[in-house]
Amino acid sequence: MATTATAGQTEGDPLRSISDAMREAINNASEDATRAGEKVREAGAGVGQTVSRFTYTSSYMLSYGVVYATVFVARAIPQENPIVEGLIDGGRAAIEALNEAKSKPTS
Repeated sequence: MATTATAGQTEGDPLRSISDAMREAINNASEDATRAGEKVREAGAGVGQTVSRFTYTSSYMLSYGVVYATVFVARAIPQENPIVEGLIDGGRAAIEALNEAKSKPTS
């Protein structure tokens, strides 16, 4: 007994079940791709925050170490000698030059 395909195909049609399975697989793949994209975006935000925090902490530790060591050495040297006077004058000159550079408009 042969069956003919009509507009209202029966549920037992093997081509229909294959097309339904393919449609379902495509829908599932689309949903999975959407979920994967959301996970990547969430992970990207976390990575950016981690890198930012690492950069901040590293910079803080480096600057703290440099400043602390410089102040420690500066306090260990007697104040009344030409080396300290030169360092103080050089520091003041650097601050003045920085202030001048900040006050000039950039072109």
